[in-house]
Amino acid sequence: MTTILIALHVLAAVLFLGPVTVAVSSFHTQALKARGGDTRAAGAATVLHKLTSTYGMLAAIVPLLGVAIMMTDSAYWKQGQFHAAIALAVIAWVILLLLIIPRQKKMMGSLGLLDPADHDPETDVLSEEKWAKTKSQLSMFGGIFSLLWVVMFVLMFL
Repeated sequence: MTTILIALHVLAAVLFLGPVTVAVSSFHTQALKARGGDTRAAGAATVLHKLTSTYGMLAAIVPLLGVAIMMTDSAYWKQGQFHAAIALAVIAWVILLLLIIPRQKKMMGSLGLLDPADHDPETDVLSEEKWAKTKSQLSMFGGIFSLLWVVMFVLMFL
């Protein structure tokens, strides 16, 4: 059972964490190009935002499978790197949900690229002076998010 869970854990990491990490690191650049009138970049920003939102939620499966693996074999509970990896996964997910996705949504709303059902004109818009700051924040939080996953990857092989 443990082998199957480990295979599912690795598969979920590859299928969900890879795309969401790329989407998070690429979105702000495409959104800025879209703001300049590039229609291809607007399409790319839309796809990257949907990837971030959807795959970000699905990425929660990875630490959940990690906990399931730990429950199948008590030896994993004695190894601190697995506890640290799960804690870092929770931190990365919180960064994604509370810091990255809301900023992406504001950029998308400012560009007029959100579905009308998902768009709140009062909260989902950036003022002109906040674009550069939001782009910088997305770059920083995206880098932290990616770094946390790299650290977790290293912890799995210690």
